[in-house]
Parts: sequence; structure tokens; C-alpha cells
Amino acid sequence: MDGLQQLGLHTWSEASSEGVLVTDISDSIRLMNPRLKQLLQLDHTPVSVSDLLAATHALAPELATVLESDPANREPRWGNLSILGAKPLRLRWEQVPLFEQPGFSGTCTIFRDVTQQAARDVSRQAFLAMISHDLRTPLSAILGFSEMLRDNRDVLSPQVQSELLDSIVRNASDLNRYTQIALDVLYLESNVETFELEAVALDRFVRQWLADAVHRFPSERIDFQNGIAAAIPARISPAALHRILHILMEFALAESPTAHPVQLSLTFNHAWAHIRIRHKAPNLSHDEVATLFEQFHARDLSEHTRPKLHRLQLYVANLLAERQHGLLTLREERDAAIQFDLALPLDV
Repeated sequence: MDGLQQLGLHTWSEASSEGVLVTDISDSIRLMNPRLKQLLQLDHTPVSVSDLLAATHALAPELATVLESDPANREPRWGNLSILGAKPLRLRWEQVPLFEQPGFSGTCTIFRDVTQQAARDVSRQAFLAMISHDLRTPLSAILGFSEMLRDNRDVLSPQVQSELLDSIVRNASDLNRYTQIALDVLYLESNVETFELEAVALDRFVRQWLADAVHRFPSERIDFQNGIAAAIPARISPAALHRILHILMEFALAESPTAHPVQLSLTFNHAWAHIRIRHKAPNLSHDEVATLFEQFHARDLSEHTRPKLHRLQLYVANLLAERQHGLLTLREERDAAIQFDLALPLDV
């Protein structure tokens, strides 16, 4: 940024209700506004990202993955962050790259306090109204087609009977998935306790998950790349991680063209293991990508506004990641691709 741009950003951020952090390529902090210091409960202004992470480690250990430096990745990112303490906060963050001559110069990360907004958006009454409507749609189809088969099987051709049975199975599958989402959300919204964690060799866990997934997903479309040592364990909730992987892979396969593979990779650094899923998403708009983790909100209950099931589940995946001290982030890339990054703490 030139001096005029920096002055404008500084003036705006001083009065903003959002937390603003600007860092440069050397991880020096160029700007931190008063609101961010308040959100992160800081009594001073750190001069570098390292200083900031040291000062906030107890309250926001996942902040390290939000501010992780990766010069190869210079696309916008989104995610949520929990701030622990006497009054826990839930922050929604957005990170955008900054450029000046001759190129990439740093990032600007904006933090919004959505603690109360989350409670409003996912109010129990609105959610139950939405899900009860969505449950009735496949249930009505199942009942109607079943009655048609029962009352007319002597006159229906084998082909028509087969088509009706296919419709019953398809709607029963949707009904099962809606029910699972409803149970997950009601449980996670009413119980904010962290899951019991255990040390698990992540590469072995993911390989076992892939072996089970071949019965549910087209395994030939999944390109697995392991960059993590077998002896390095991560602290996870196995049941929660299994569900997250299922949700993310189902989303990736549904959104990407069949001709393109879905890349699943494992990497790690000194404190975190990363599970990354990258895929093409040509039908997702920029605005849709930015709100994928916040699909539960008040809406009218007409058919055309009902979100797709594989998108609806991302809210659940995000909560499951938070409950095991993980961080699920989303990056939009230039070639109509997106990448999910699930960061999990190593057992150190």
C-alpha cells in the first residue's frame, strides 16, 4: 500500500466496529486497530505476528493457522475463530492479499464478532421450522410412491415399478441426511463442550477412512497425497473427524466436474497437522463461497430457496472442527477451485 492508502485504512479502522490486522511479508504488524485489541484482550500492540501469537496463545491457539505465512497462496480466505475466556467469543474472519509494486506485500485480515449473530441466525425456532419443512418433502414422496406401488402393482409395468422404487430409495436417502443434519445441529448448538481427544496417527486414520469411503464415493476420483510422517500423532476426536471428512468429500465430489479429480493431502508443521481438500467448483459464485459456513439462517420456505444438502452440512463440519480445537478454513483460488484446510493440533 502507498502512504495515502495506508492513511485511509488507518482512519477507517480506528472507528470501525470490526477488528483489523494488516501484516507485511516479513510478518511485521503494520496496523492493528483498537477493536481488534479489545477482541483479543490485548493490553499492548504487538510488533510482529510472532509476538501476537505468543500473547494470544492461551485464548486463541487456532489464530496461528489464520495468520500462517504461505507466500504461494495469495487468494482470499474465510473462516471462524473462537476466543476463549470468561465470555467466549465467536469471530468470523476474512483475509485478503495486499499488493504494491512489484507484487504481493502482505495481508489484511478483518475480524467480526458474530457471537450474538450466530445465536440469532441459528435460533432454535427458525431452524426447527426450516428442517421440519425440508423433512416433509422427501417423506411425502416416499409415502406417495409407496402407496402407488401397493395399490397398483398388478397393473404397473416392471419398468415403472423400478422407477418408483428408485425414487423411494433416493428420497429415503435425502430424509436420512436431513435427519442427521438436524440431530447434529441440535446437539452441537445445545452442547458447547469440547470433545474428548486422543492421540491418533493421522496418516493411518485417513487411509482407513479412504478404505471405508470406497463403498460410498467413487474412489477413482480421489487423489490422495500423504506428506505427514507415520510416527507423528494429532489430537483428534475420531468420530468427529470421520464425519468432517465425509461432509467435505461429499461436497467436493458434488461441486466438481466428474472429469476433474479431488485432491486430498496431508501436511504438517511444528504444531499443526493439515488435511486439505482441493477441487474445482465452477458452479459456486464468489458470494456463495464466502457464506458456505453460514448456511443456516432465516429464509422463506419455498422450494427454490432450499439449500443443497451437500452445502447445508458445511455448517456442521465447521462446528465439529471447533469442538476438537481444530480450525476449518476455506480458500478461493483463481482457477475456479476452492480448498478446504482442516488444521488439527499435533500431540506435542
